[in-house]
Amino acid sequence: MEAYISREIPNIFKDYSLLAVNEVLPGQIKADFHLKDKDGNDVFVDVKGSKIGRKQLTQIINMYAAISNIEPPLKNFNLLIIAPEVNPTVRKELEKLPVKLLDYKQIGITEQKLRELKRQGIQEHNSQKLSPEEARLVAKWESENKKTIRASDVQKALDCSIEYAHYLLHNLEQKNWLERVTGGLYQFIPLSYGYPERVPPSNSFIIGASLIKPYYFSYYTSNSHYGFTTQMPYTLFIATTKKKPEITWEGTTFKFITLSKRKFFGYKKEQIFDTQVLMAEPEKSLVDSFDKPKYTGGTEHLTGILWRALPRVKQEKLVNYAIRMKSHSLIQRMGFLINFLENEKLTKPFSQPLKDKLSEHVGKTTIYLDSKKPKKGKLSKEWNIINNVPRERLLSEIEVR
Repeated sequence: MEAYISREIPNIFKDYSLLAVNEVLPGQIKADFHLKDKDGNDVFVDVKGSKIGRKQLTQIINMYAAISNIEPPLKNFNLLIIAPEVNPTVRKELEKLPVKLLDYKQIGITEQKLRELKRQGIQEHNSQKLSPEEARLVAKWESENKKTIRASDVQKALDCSIEYAHYLLHNLEQKNWLERVTGGLYQFIPLSYGYPERVPPSNSFIIGASLIKPYYFSYYTSNSHYGFTTQMPYTLFIATTKKKPEITWEGTTFKFITLSKRKFFGYKKEQIFDTQVLMAEPEKSLVDSFDKPKYTGGTEHLTGILWRALPRVKQEKLVNYAIRMKSHSLIQRMGFLINFLENEKLTKPFSQPLKDKLSEHVGKTTIYLDSKKPKKGKLSKEWNIINNVPRERLLSEIEVR
């Protein structure tokens, strides 16, 4: 029953966008679904297979507390609990919180439908039995908590030919244990996602991390992860030393940004939902953004990103990383916008010795703050840059309190 509702979530909440499945919240608490309504509010859905009584009350309160502790804090959120039946006393106790309890009848699931689903599940289970080798692979991947699968994983486990590996992958895809992402890459659907009606995990970061090596997430993606931007882009930006065309999967576009080996540094492991991926460090996220502003939304967004980031990054590391990139234009734009935010009294004074260190690397060529804007404006001699973006535009992405 839980599996059926999980599959039907997109239909039940058709006016919502799906952000994640099995999202790990603070305290290692999992929410079945993370949605976004049309007003931009976060909605978390948890599906229960049994009646909600007092035993489940603490679990629900803990989940609500975990959502409340997400960083950066969510402006508005709701928690929906779906179960076959809800104890009236529990419903009353949760009325004070933004927790909505829905029983199966409220979402259109009748007793007749429940009996029908049970019969279908038995029939489907009998027709989808795994062969001994398929069962061995599934058990191995379950125990290893595998997220993505390639033919080489099958060959390694069974010592078989590449042809036979592809044959088994095809069978497991047909039996809903694998979902094809792109040529040669599959996402494993673990047993915890129900049987037979299962929704594949929707952690796009897992897929992105499997598409290319070496890699790390940066630009708009890392800025969003650290809360430096309020935007939620549907494109994941991946820095790599290789060239690869962008790929779209399950509504998410993966864009690969090719860097020289000299610029490929400054990343670390970060927990995203239920896995660890490589993410630009906060300081490198900023430096990459100034290196290629078009992957952060342009100069206006970059100013807002810098404003949010400066109180939270290590200034010395930021300056050292900027110099290490060996890009005069990067340093000129960063130095100018740091000064701009200081002059507007929107940030605390930046270390003068560190600014002096930055200014030693200003290029001899005069550049424009935004290369896409009209070529006119006031020259900053300190940073050898012409500000061709109006003040009100530079402030447009800043929430002045």
